Amino acid sequence: MRNRVGLVGVLLLMVPIGVVVGGTPAGATGPTPATCGGSVASPQALAGGTYSSLDVTGVCDISAGDVTVTGDVTVASGAALVSAWALDDGVPATTSGLTVKGNLTAGSGASLILGCEPGNFICYDDPAIATGPGTLSSVTTVAGSLTTTGALGVILHRSSIGGDLVMAGGGCGQTCATPSPTNVFYYIPAINFTAREVYSDVEDTSVGGDLSITDLASNWFGALRNTVGGSATFSDITLADPDGNEIVHNLSVGGNLICENDSPAVQFGDSGQSEATPVGGYGAGQCAFNRRVLYPGFTPPLYLPVAVAAPGSGGYWLVASDGGIFSYGRPYYGSSAGSSSATAAMAATPGGTGYQLVTSAGAVSAFGPRSACSGSIPAPNRPIVGMAAVPGGGGCWTVASDGGIFTYGGAPFYGSAGSLPLNRPIVGMASAPGGNGYWLVASDGGIFSYGSGATFQGSMGGQHLNEPIVGMASDPATGGYWLVASDGGIFAFGAPFLGSMGGRHLNAPIVGMAAAPDGNGYYLVASDGGIFAFGSAPFHGSAGSIPLARPIVGMAVG
Repeated sequence: MRNRVGLVGVLLLMVPIGVVVGGTPAGATGPTPATCGGSVASPQALAGGTYSSLDVTGVCDISAGDVTVTGDVTVASGAALVSAWALDDGVPATTSGLTVKGNLTAGSGASLILGCEPGNFICYDDPAIATGPGTLSSVTTVAGSLTTTGALGVILHRSSIGGDLVMAGGGCGQTCATPSPTNVFYYIPAINFTAREVYSDVEDTSVGGDLSITDLASNWFGALRNTVGGSATFSDITLADPDGNEIVHNLSVGGNLICENDSPAVQFGDSGQSEATPVGGYGAGQCAFNRRVLYPGFTPPLYLPVAVAAPGSGGYWLVASDGGIFSYGRPYYGSSAGSSSATAAMAATPGGTGYQLVTSAGAVSAFGPRSACSGSIPAPNRPIVGMAAVPGGGGCWTVASDGGIFTYGGAPFYGSAGSLPLNRPIVGMASAPGGNGYWLVASDGGIFSYGSGATFQGSMGGQHLNEPIVGMASDPATGGYWLVASDGGIFAFGAPFLGSMGGRHLNAPIVGMAAAPDGNGYYLVASDGGIFAFGSAPFHGSAGSIPLARPIVGMAVG
């Protein structure tokens, strides 16, 4: 359990012994590179100044003035970068902090402790470090992305990441509960963390892009009061502390909030934070909008959501075969209207801050302030018929009618049906809510699943259909999916049946569908632009009464 208390035992602080002198020498034409690294027992402090790059090879403290790096910072495997001092060598009315204008990367076994603040992680040189509350703060700013691979632990407070924050793997595994003076976590002041154990934490931090923390095995982890411009993914986090995974009261997540396979499950714990995180896209897994979590200390028991739809979220776009866009409840970002290439499908950027259109030849055009992907592919063997954005951000998939899969941006490839003999052509696809897989659907209702998150839950293959299947959508709440036929018939697998247009008169055939962000509703769209909303999906309007130059071929929810 992470405790914020008064003085417990003796406070042990790492006191920087040596100072790495560097920066921009007199008469130099520009900043010079710096290398910094001592030991846990004898860390080195990097002198305040401006550097072209920084290589951290041991234990490096930012405690001797403000440091600006115009390029990248690299923290070597097993090294540590600590920027948790507010003053220059403890001198009043001075400052220490770290600004990186490029990217920051850290290797296997590396440690990062960046930023400090009065209430939640008191600066090491704060006069009130023994008793609290503190009065000083230090900001760490990374203009690019912060990426760690197999890091021992990462603690961020009052930090700003302009790009993505990615923590892949790492932690201390089974040794988490054994304090060790051989790492920098042992010397974190007791007022900040009494256990003196390895842990990771992201608090009061802004991330301009996507946040992804996956495959972490540690003692404790929390994510509190953060702002994320894109999607946030917390998956496969295994902790020794049963009070861990306090992923609550983040100020906003612009895209999707994905929490899957976390142990313990996402909870309020003893964080004292009861507010749910507002999400621009959808919540999935343990952060699904319909999940209720026990908030401790109340009788009778009080159950609250950890995530909710952000105010003003929702709405949808329709796309015509000529690339024309019709927006309802969401901003119009542009179109490919008038293009000679036929548009086959569209996908929204998670959170609705943009959308992508793909032609039958596989050329993707992006619109809006935040794109999920763009680009082109070599000519496919068969036309592209479907598209999905990676829920956690960073790419898209498209599928051809022969089942071939094409990736754009950083989208991972999980497999394809391109080499399989198909009874009927593929007509659409949907991403697994956690981004770790996708489904393909054929016109006979056959389902092809790829990736660990896209579990097969049934299909209509081999069963009688009144009309062919034309599309599908995944349910972010259950991880199941729906199929829709051209007559509006709905077939639910691992997802709730909420109604259909099957057996009812349609002016034009259904051509696609999309799920509501809470998983309790869905939309159907017809080729004439008619919209049919079911369950919790709010109706924002349709193009059903508008003369169209070309038929509608798809839709996306923002």
